[in-house]
Amino acid sequence: MKKNEDIFEKYKGLVVDIANKYKHLGLPIEDLIQEGMLGLLQAQQKFKEEKGAKFSTYATYWIKKYILAAIEKEKKGSLNSIKLVDETVKDEKQQAKFDSDIKVSKFLKLTDDIPVDEQKVLRMLYEEQYTLKEIAEELNISRERTRQLKEKALRRLRSKTKNQENS
Repeated sequence: MKKNEDIFEKYKGLVVDIANKYKHLGLPIEDLIQEGMLGLLQAQQKFKEEKGAKFSTYATYWIKKYILAAIEKEKKGSLNSIKLVDETVKDEKQQAKFDSDIKVSKFLKLTDDIPVDEQKVLRMLYEEQYTLKEIAEELNISRERTRQLKEKALRRLRSKTKNQENS
């Protein structure tokens, strides 16, 4: 135990110096230092003097390895969180589109007894998501006439729904 404390005291500066080089990569400096200390402990356990390397050189390898592994692990966790959020958003968008499609479908069923040209404008506008300009081009009428047909059809539908509510 005493030997570990001596190593930590003697090489703490090395760990801090190395950790400071990686502090911009997303982990707090305290976490980087802690990981570096674990790397230092690993270096102490595996170091063999007879190989001819200096301990500080050998320890530097393990300190960096542990720090970089912690950074990588943190990034993977962040990516998993981002993927989860993306999947949730996609599910919500799909549900909203499904709900919207149901509303549009119910809405368009109400159009069965209005004139065909007004039905066509509403279907193109709400079901097929055309713009007024695109509808006008498709039907060979002016954009203003398209707008008028839309307004007329919506007035008819409002009137129809009011009558249904009152009955």
